[in-house]
Amino acid sequence: MKKKILITSLLAGMLFTNTACEDNKEEFLSDFSTILYFKQSGETPLTLYKTGETTNYKLTVNKAGSELNSTTEVAISVLDKAALDIYNLENRTEYELLPNDCYQIDQTAMSFAATDLYKQLGIEFNTDKIHDLINADQKSYVLPLQLTSANDSVNSEKNRAFIIPSVEIPSVYFEKNGYLSNSITEDADEIVTLTCPIKMLVDNQWTFDCTVSIDEAMLDQYNQENNTELKLLPADVYEMNKTVSFVPGSSTQDIVIKINKSKLGFENYALPLVLSDITNKNFVIDAKKNSCIFGVKSKINLTVDMLETNALEPTEGALKNLLDGDVATMFHSAWSVAVDGDHYLQVNLKKEISAFSFEYTTRKENGNAAPAEIIVSGSKDGKTFTEIVTINEGLPTEGAQQYASKTYTADFSFKHLRFTVTKNKTGGKFFVWSELGLSGK
Repeated sequence: MKKKILITSLLAGMLFTNTACEDNKEEFLSDFSTILYFKQSGETPLTLYKTGETTNYKLTVNKAGSELNSTTEVAISVLDKAALDIYNLENRTEYELLPNDCYQIDQTAMSFAATDLYKQLGIEFNTDKIHDLINADQKSYVLPLQLTSANDSVNSEKNRAFIIPSVEIPSVYFEKNGYLSNSITEDADEIVTLTCPIKMLVDNQWTFDCTVSIDEAMLDQYNQENNTELKLLPADVYEMNKTVSFVPGSSTQDIVIKINKSKLGFENYALPLVLSDITNKNFVIDAKKNSCIFGVKSKINLTVDMLETNALEPTEGALKNLLDGDVATMFHSAWSVAVDGDHYLQVNLKKEISAFSFEYTTRKENGNAAPAEIIVSGSKDGKTFTEIVTINEGLPTEGAQQYASKTYTADFSFKHLRFTVTKNKTGGKFFVWSELGLSGK
């Protein structure tokens, strides 16, 4: 008798190995007229969010086999501790049985009509209790479910579902952290509307508010740590909503900042924004993403015909990539061909200026060929250049990092501005920028 059972199990195992990925219910062998199984069989990690409410979860039971129009019944039960101990021993796991006051199953048996190809089992998890339980002992808990049927076959490889819950507290955070550059060009409208998104990870079902505040001390710290001279955006230049309201169905809301272009000076300005309060007591503000240096600056309209270089790489990295707004594209100075002297990028302006600031972004993937030293020089005629400043500190060396320079004032006016890279971060000659911006007057 045992031998017969073993052969039957092996046949069923071979059958489901071939069909597990496709899940085609009509392709089971005719030996099994009706077969039942969990669609989400095996171990399923489930992230729950602590919101002060229970969380509903659906588990699907499929009906398959050669007679899809059959009627049948299946029972759903929770494995006891002894059965779970055996599973742990066989699988080298250490799961604890989830206490029955942490969940409620909506049914312990299912009846399939002729037209039913699947049924869904509803499970209501008490998220708060599970959160407190896991926090108290730091153990891994599981809800182990099993299918049995007195009338028809149950797939022995898909007859169990192990739901492993974990609980997170929903957080609200800035979509982009650190320094976020925003440029206002010469042809922009008089009132420019900018946005700074705030997000939450879960699908929002609640109404609540977040408070946004200005933290000048954070801006001072940022300047000190990054060797920058960002100035606080004057209060009379902008209007901003300091309360961001979330509503059901929306997991992203914007801080709306309206800039009066005519009042905006030439300096590199910034608003040091901090999320300081939230009205839903079940949510938290992400401590690692609760701030943003929202940069605002006037910007010269650069076009490709204003750019030139002595070291264009012939295989990749066109100049136009510096102005396309896409960090995934880049300008790459020559690496496959030899170039005499240091590599430079030059901007030929339409009118003379004597003060400027600039910004660039390193390549998206990594900091390879990021400049380690930049000599900035100016010229009236594009032939004779005079050094204005050498920058060899505070330059970014990682991927997709943005650099915002100080404001530099020369004792002469110039119409051509040249950025010469004397070495990259590994000592080589060539360099890479993905984006370039320039301000000046």
